[in-house]
Amino acid sequence: MDERRSAFTKVPASIRLLRGLSRILPNDRTRTWVYLNLIMKPRRFLRTLVMSFYRMDHIYDVIGEFTRYYKGNFSVLEFGVATGYTFTKMLYATEYLKVADRVTVHGFDSFEGMKPTGDRRDDDVVTADNWSEGQFRTDFDALDRYCREHYPNHRFHKGMFDETLTDAVLAEFEVAPPILVWIDCDYYTSARIVMERLIPVLPNGCVIYFDEPELNYGSRFFGESRLIHEINHGRFGDQIELVLDRELSMETQRLYRFINAERDSVFEPVARLQTEDFSRPREQDSPLP
Repeated sequence: MDERRSAFTKVPASIRLLRGLSRILPNDRTRTWVYLNLIMKPRRFLRTLVMSFYRMDHIYDVIGEFTRYYKGNFSVLEFGVATGYTFTKMLYATEYLKVADRVTVHGFDSFEGMKPTGDRRDDDVVTADNWSEGQFRTDFDALDRYCREHYPNHRFHKGMFDETLTDAVLAEFEVAPPILVWIDCDYYTSARIVMERLIPVLPNGCVIYFDEPELNYGSRFFGESRLIHEINHGRFGDQIELVLDRELSMETQRLYRFINAERDSVFEPVARLQTEDFSRPREQDSPLP
């Protein structure tokens, strides 16, 4: 009897519950309904609920990481500001972390809404639910006024990306290097312009966030996934790579670390990890096998 009880307790509670339900429920149709509606749907809801709170986590993670471990001033760049929802979240994060004096948040957008591109690489070929002209048009004056009233560490660059990413602006990023580049401009063609202009000034370790890599199920022929694929296959230089940061990305494919193998680090650490004394005495072994 004790052996049978011991074996039974080893079965996970969820399995015991399902076995119990299978005895109570009269037929396959009822059991299927119970599974779909009382197990599968709640499980999916909870997973979606948890992930819906995740979207802004990495803003705090990235800003906290660089301001804690490196000296100097930094830049956060958002391409595709629209109503400013994410932009103001970034500004608030710098204030909450008490680093507004070190981090400037730059917003790039025409604020006139989406424009047609006529480029197949921007299309949604699965649902054909493509962007409409003028979609995401924003009251820029209202947004600008709100940000000026609440946050001193921001700058807007109003216009098309190829017009606003000037040599003068890029030179500023040499002084205050980008630590987070937030690409939410929807089109492959727009995102490509951003990366083409920024690559010469992006520091190693900088985080690149892509907001829509799932377009057409993440096909390498379309959208931001195409751009990621092109970068990692040498289209922008054979020493350039985007490395998926799995810890920041969690279950997504959205956050990457920029690496240029030909460029040295531009960040000055607060404390060096190495010292001139490389010798270390032998320590006690681990208490675990």
